Amino acid sequence: MKIGVIAHPDIGNATYRAIAPMLALGELGHEIVHVKVDEKKKLSVSALIGCDVVHVYRGITQPGLLKTIDELRRHGVAITWDDDDDLRLTPPSTPGYKHHHGGMVLEGTLRWRTAMFLRADLVTTTTQMLADRFRLQFNGPIEVIENYLDSSRYARVPRRHEGVTIGWVAAQEHAADVEMLELVPMLRNVLARDERIRVMTAGIKLNLDRDRYRFTNLVPFKDLPLWLGHLDLGIAPIAYHPMSYARSNVKVKEYAAAGVPWVASARGSYAGLGAKAGGITVADGGWEQALLDVASSRFKRMRLRRNAESWGKAQHIKHHTARWESVMHMAVDAAQRRALQPAN
Repeated sequence: MKIGVIAHPDIGNATYRAIAPMLALGELGHEIVHVKVDEKKKLSVSALIGCDVVHVYRGITQPGLLKTIDELRRHGVAITWDDDDDLRLTPPSTPGYKHHHGGMVLEGTLRWRTAMFLRADLVTTTTQMLADRFRLQFNGPIEVIENYLDSSRYARVPRRHEGVTIGWVAAQEHAADVEMLELVPMLRNVLARDERIRVMTAGIKLNLDRDRYRFTNLVPFKDLPLWLGHLDLGIAPIAYHPMSYARSNVKVKEYAAAGVPWVASARGSYAGLGAKAGGITVADGGWEQALLDVASSRFKRMRLRRNAESWGKAQHIKHHTARWESVMHMAVDAAQRRALQPAN
């Protein structure tokens, strides 16, 4: 097949949902045409006309995109739309909610989604919850494909620091999890009970003692594996609110691929995971003791790290390319059926 990709290369999730999967399909012999989005320029439709299918990742507000999609459809090209988020689930307590998640931003996102649902032959997403929500608006096939990792990104980083470093990579919408799970007092207790422990976070700042806490505002996506490599234990806490059940499990996959054992909330996409995947899942009230138990036992961390490395390797996209290939074929079949339908 000749497969086109429309995705913004600077959006981290575009790697998981579009760029890495299509590059992996290229390794199978498919021809890949990646149109990189430049907000200052119009999309070039000429390179995509001969494609069998064009895969479009959300987050694009490119002028003329819809006209491009309509032209491709007229030429018989199948269109797949990937959407791995639903801003309607963002907790209103999230810092900057109105500016980044609600109001005009939300209205614009919903308009684009509706427009693409009217044009797509097939939709891909990350979780069953999102698929069920999208099915209320989209009548075509919706395929759930987990996020898988770019095989070239992760390598073991030697850990040469003293003590045990607990780390968390999180976005601002995790502020609700911090509050609902009372993470700050929990981590304060952990630090007080074990003087060897240090805490690092990226993306969300916690009110912890600076002597044993380090905050990084932003870790560029390309540098994430190196940042993770400094951790001895990663955490993935999610509280009981709707957004938690729409999240993918890619965070613990990132930890595992970097050789970092992890502790996650026993809900959502983390619920079915455990020691074989390099970590443990805990109930809301079990965080403090779980972190202390793992941090205090080098043997436990070593055993979980070995499992994490093994499971993390199995989460590389190269092992799951067939799933994306099957979906692309399904979209082409759907477009062919569409072409046989009488025009309105």
